[in-house]
Amino acid sequence: MIDIQWHLSLVGHRTAAEIPGVIERLQACGITSEILDKVLSAPDSLLYAPERDGEDWAHDYGGPTGAALLTAELLAYLSHQHRLAALIHRDLITGLVATHPIDTVAGHLGIAEAAVALLSLVPPTSPPTGDAPTEGPTP
Repeated sequence: MIDIQWHLSLVGHRTAAEIPGVIERLQACGITSEILDKVLSAPDSLLYAPERDGEDWAHDYGGPTGAALLTAELLAYLSHQHRLAALIHRDLITGLVATHPIDTVAGHLGIAEAAVALLSLVPPTSPPTGDAPTEGPTP
């Protein structure tokens, strides 16, 4: 049975099939769901630890292996967040172009007309193209 806190931290960016393996690897390094949640909700705690805490910074994150797993999990989470933001951005631009000329939209957003045109050509319901990875690494 999966602890609810683990589930809440992982369900948005991991599949149901991935979650047990992620938890197992993190727990093997002494990582708790609280530590994972802190890293995902306040990434600076991990990202600035090497310069803030010195040579032994990884000790607080399950050693080098635990810190590597947490970093990979953070990358997967941020990749998911990035994909969601990109989809929303594309949908909003598509809506703007439906009611305003491309040059007007580009001017309001401070981006090139070509960028607006490219974004508005992708249907809002289209799936990811697979050209770039949208999923993060698997810790």
